[in-house]
Amino acid sequence: MTLHRANDNYISKTESLKTKFASRIGDAIGWGNLVGGILFGTYMLLDPQITTFMEYPVPFGMILLGLLSLWVSKQRGSETVRPHVYLLNYMLFPLILLYFIEDAATTIWSLTFLYLLMAMALQSRRMLLYSFISSMVGLSILMMTAPKQLTVLLGIEDHIIRMILFSIAGIIGLIVLYSIKDKEKLLFHYIHKAEETAYLDPFLKIPNRFDFNLYVDHKLKSSQLLLWKLELNQFQSVYDVLGHKRTDELLLMVKQRLEAKMSGDTYLAKGEGSTFLGATSNFEADELDSNLKQILRYLVAPYDLFGHDYQLNFNIGAALSGPDGDSSDELMRHAQFALDQAKLDGINQIVFSSDKLKSSTMNQVQISEALYQANLDSEFHVVYQPQIELKTNQIVGVEALIRWTHPQMGMISPGVFIEIAEKNGFIVPLGKWILEKACWEVQMLSDSIGRPLKLAVNVSFIQIRQDGFVEEILQILKKIGFQPDRLEIELTERSLFENRPEDLAKIDALRAKGIRIAIDDFGTGYSSFGILAKVQVDKIKVPRDFIENVDSNQNSQRIVTTIASMADRFQLTCLAEGIERLEESNFLHQLICQEVQGYYYAKPAVINQVEKWLSMPREKIISTISSEAADPVLE
Repeated sequence: MTLHRANDNYISKTESLKTKFASRIGDAIGWGNLVGGILFGTYMLLDPQITTFMEYPVPFGMILLGLLSLWVSKQRGSETVRPHVYLLNYMLFPLILLYFIEDAATTIWSLTFLYLLMAMALQSRRMLLYSFISSMVGLSILMMTAPKQLTVLLGIEDHIIRMILFSIAGIIGLIVLYSIKDKEKLLFHYIHKAEETAYLDPFLKIPNRFDFNLYVDHKLKSSQLLLWKLELNQFQSVYDVLGHKRTDELLLMVKQRLEAKMSGDTYLAKGEGSTFLGATSNFEADELDSNLKQILRYLVAPYDLFGHDYQLNFNIGAALSGPDGDSSDELMRHAQFALDQAKLDGINQIVFSSDKLKSSTMNQVQISEALYQANLDSEFHVVYQPQIELKTNQIVGVEALIRWTHPQMGMISPGVFIEIAEKNGFIVPLGKWILEKACWEVQMLSDSIGRPLKLAVNVSFIQIRQDGFVEEILQILKKIGFQPDRLEIELTERSLFENRPEDLAKIDALRAKGIRIAIDDFGTGYSSFGILAKVQVDKIKVPRDFIENVDSNQNSQRIVTTIASMADRFQLTCLAEGIERLEESNFLHQLICQEVQGYYYAKPAVINQVEKWLSMPREKIISTISSEAADPVLE
């Protein structure tokens, strides 16, 4: 039985039904005796015959037992006392019969059947037995003590027949109740099992997250807790390799290791997927980190499963009640924040929740919510960074970059909100808006200056996976009148590496329509040569990481030279981005690198500013824009 069953803030459905049923029995018996005692006492006071003092305790006893039954029926934890209190009410029955023996001998038979029917209605075998015995005793007393003339009047045979009929009714009632009770017992058994299933992991046989939350909320009333979440890394890959059965066996081994290393004051539960939950009380603050590290070291040792050794990696996020919250919901949330950070830090990492981490995470949550509430046309705007052809030193195209000014939070860096937008899916409507906005503005600019200008737009792998991705881009181009061969879609190596074959086919379909494909940040991802083998592209962009100080850093020189040479062999355009110094620009002139972009040439600017630059004489454009002071509004 899981500990949630003992918590004072939880009552199982089975126990709740039993308690409610017992309470109804108490209400019926209690109110019956209370009202009956009052009526009985009133009748005795109004009885024209002389009532002796010894007869008054009977109605008073009925009233007291009625009140006691009502009180006991409402008390929790009185399951052993409650039946006996209820059954005491039936012990008064013969005394009631004795009082009415001369006035209502025939009516007494109806009263005995009434008690029998009450026991049947309340579905209590014990009460049925008590009512039967007490009624039979009362009727026997009636036959033996009634005046002779009364017995003769009624007829002894009638009494015997009625007792026989009463016995038959009692036996039938007992059989019926046994049948009902058996079904009721089976029903309660299934309810209990269903409830256990709801609060217990079916394979590991330890509490699940729902039970864990109940335990934590209960324990927080009296103790400080360390709540931690442990997650097996790359669980899906493990599952794909081992299959369902072996993965369960592996998780069982992890559970056994956890139980072997946990302190006696730790409550272990199973979370979603490959997550385990722990709540530790009675701990020493200075030993928390070392204890979790000890558990982690024990867990990462190889697992012998079906004759094979498996090496697993884990991460742990922990939160402390008080500083990190006073409820299971708050502690679970902050432990998850810490676990997410631990996964970002690497493998086999332990991270405790902190004010800095909570602030950073909550900021991401606020940004995520603000994205979906944002007005695209009023809060977002597109800026453009010129792309320069080294041979002619002229602007041949622009890269569209998104900027966001929130009404309350102000300017938010694209490096922050783009990643969040990819996580929460907002990148899909945002990416569509950027493409449509940029195509329209660059088309208007091209018409204004009298020559076509190329446009580069970044596309997320999340966008590629959407149904209708290719059709949506082509529809936007057709609506605006933007020629496909002037559009360049920039993808990261991650976008290409992680996409399925059907998604890579979408990229080929775009290229077949004349749209150019560029790989952004080439050389920083998974497998640059592997990407070129998987999909045809038109341009590779050398990232700032390799361009910085390339004039003096020999390793960077070798990398950039290799990438430029490879682009030439593959007949691809090579663009170096992030040029910020003259020396870096001079070095790139020596290579087979066709295009460049960076702050040395021009910072991102709104479309009107780009139009001013392009309206200048061609020989003055680069020297003019590179010498201009950076305008924060335009960046």
